[in-house]
Amino acid sequence: MNAWGVRFPELRRKILVVGSDIVATAPIPDRIEQTGWRDGLAISDSRLLVHYYRTTDDGRIVFGKGGGQLAFGSRVGRRFEGNSPRRQSVEAALHATYPNLADVPIEQDWTGPIDRSRTGLPFFGYLKGKPNVAFGIGYSGNGVGPSFLGGKILASLALEKEDEWSRCGLVGMPPKGFPPEPFRFVGGHMVRAAIVRKEKAEDEGRRVDPITLGLVRLAPAGLVPVKGR
Repeated sequence: MNAWGVRFPELRRKILVVGSDIVATAPIPDRIEQTGWRDGLAISDSRLLVHYYRTTDDGRIVFGKGGGQLAFGSRVGRRFEGNSPRRQSVEAALHATYPNLADVPIEQDWTGPIDRSRTGLPFFGYLKGKPNVAFGIGYSGNGVGPSFLGGKILASLALEKEDEWSRCGLVGMPPKGFPPEPFRFVGGHMVRAAIVRKEKAEDEGRRVDPITLGLVRLAPAGLVPVKGR
């Protein structure tokens, strides 16, 4: 269900809806060929505000950045559609990663909602009072690979099988959720601002102050587990 699962009361506190933003360059197949990036490999880093990028069949680079705007409560509307409100910062991240592409124009940008869980892992089950409705949610922006596993789990739940899929550790509601509103929205902005400060300091080779580090530790798990966060 992705981010729209927040419409169901029993799931609302278990996920955090946050925007993810992408820019796409003009076609530059010759420039990409010169880099040796010929296999369309998708790349992501270990930031909490993750950078992820890959090439396209028509020779563009699409570059995304996680940790965008937050949804208040269960409102996932037009704020999470269309052009990215963070185009400039995503473009700057692209140019910091590939300085030699600073002259390449950006032709497209867009935004969309992500369903973040506390652990960064998806979870599965049945909607409360509706044993005929199975759900999978909380892929946390990293769903391409886990969706294969999720399909196995959902198939077993739908067929009411007792097997390794229906009994796996991802089935069942997570014990911990996010705070209620408005604490989730206000606190989410404070934590996100701390993550921005931390990652900017790390990029510039500066030490991160203890208060910022303390706030960052309240963030949901990242896509890549890194000690010392």
